[in-house]
Amino acid sequence: MSSALAYPYGTALVSGTIKAQPADFKVVENLGFEPSGEGEHLFLLVKKSGLSSHELIDALARDFKLKPRDIGYSGLKDKQAVTQQWLSLHMPGQMHQFEMPEINDYTVLQQGWHHRKLKPGTHRTNSFEVIIRNLEGFTEETARQIDSVKSTGMANYFGQQRFGERLDNVSRAIQIFSNPRKTRKLSRNKRSLYLSALRSHLFNQILSSRIEFGYWQQPVEGDVFMLSGSQSIFQEALNDDIQSRYQSFDLSSSASLFGEGNSKLTDQASAIESRILSEHPEIVECLLRLKAKLQMRPIRVAVEGLDVKYQEKENTLLIKATLPSGSYFTTLLDHFIYTQKAS
Repeated sequence: MSSALAYPYGTALVSGTIKAQPADFKVVENLGFEPSGEGEHLFLLVKKSGLSSHELIDALARDFKLKPRDIGYSGLKDKQAVTQQWLSLHMPGQMHQFEMPEINDYTVLQQGWHHRKLKPGTHRTNSFEVIIRNLEGFTEETARQIDSVKSTGMANYFGQQRFGERLDNVSRAIQIFSNPRKTRKLSRNKRSLYLSALRSHLFNQILSSRIEFGYWQQPVEGDVFMLSGSQSIFQEALNDDIQSRYQSFDLSSSASLFGEGNSKLTDQASAIESRILSEHPEIVECLLRLKAKLQMRPIRVAVEGLDVKYQEKENTLLIKATLPSGSYFTTLLDHFIYTQKAS
């Protein structure tokens, strides 16, 4: 699906293989705060490989004799990777008598008690260390694209993970949500998955349109702004202060995750979104029928600590970067390299 999207620094000219082996893709979830040291929820930093996050939750429920619903998480992590992520286990009354059970499928690196359950999107950032193998060339244009990402950030597209392995989640969602009987039979997780795919698709099309028309590295009239590192939004007429804060990444323009609610977008920003929504009436109808709630998402994010090393002898790229929660490393790669998984 990413091939149909516009990218701010041009089309990727080189390709390579991602996840040739689990150790090629390492992710560390950075919580952004320390557990308080008291409460009913045991926070664990867990290292895993060969397990999806949901499989990890099932394993924790088994080992700690809990129900999966008693386990909270902030982000979902790849199965074919070496990842570290935080989870919370609701264990009231056990703070002073807790003993770690025997575990085999994962490793507990840190633990601490806290007064609240961990909820999706709580962590601050994810740090990545990734090896791309079987590289087909490394051009001066690729180096320029990487430098551009370092200086002016990346387009905050939803990654292909949102759309399924066959990239058919959007079409399947429209088909299912158009049939009340099929909709009622959906599990809570499937419903959430398909809703997210529909909203993510619309967002990606809105962002692609802004990039095509040159409205990405600068705000437009009627924009709703989001403060960096925050979900706080506000609207203000364009002025020198807004332009300066935009260029310094203190804030970014945001686009809609479509749903019910009063959009604060006006003027040019509203016109861009209205055109995209008019081109996808089936998705709009589905989201309104299901009473999805309007949210906003920044259209660009800064990439912290981006370091890309071309290892000519090994024919690989070693990439290190830290991204905000909710942003996709695969989207970062799409700005300068086309990747495919090992067969």
